[in-house]
Amino acid sequence: MQHVIRWTRVIVALALVAIATPAIVAQEAGKLKATVDYKGSGDVDATHEIFVWVFDTPNIGPDSVPIASDVVTANGASLSFSGLPKEVFIAAAYDEKGDYDGTSGPPPTGTPITIYGDMGVAKAIPTGGADAAVTVTFDGTVRMP
Repeated sequence: MQHVIRWTRVIVALALVAIATPAIVAQEAGKLKATVDYKGSGDVDATHEIFVWVFDTPNIGPDSVPIASDVVTANGASLSFSGLPKEVFIAAAYDEKGDYDGTSGPPPTGTPITIYGDMGVAKAIPTGGADAAVTVTFDGTVRMP
């Protein structure tokens, strides 16, 4: 009888793991298409790129670590991100001088930047399937301190 009880517990435990695993994967399976439109002066090209960083927190600052990042080399280009949590926050910077690599730390002082949201407050962007999308538009009025 104890043998049957033990096997029943094993089967129940495996069933719970099987049920929980898709939920865990679903939490990190968000997709997002981000289109970036720079309205400031200067051309967006292979030397003067726009760096886009995705964060899982609205507290974006010089010490923040992005969960994803990518680069556009044409104005109005789109990037696709996957494996994201249910909501994310985006920051972007235009490499006006063509001397920033996007990975060696925060953008240099004076670099045109944006944090997607209102009045400098990061706005949550829901992720999801293929239809989850956001357009990030900025110009040179806000610059890295």
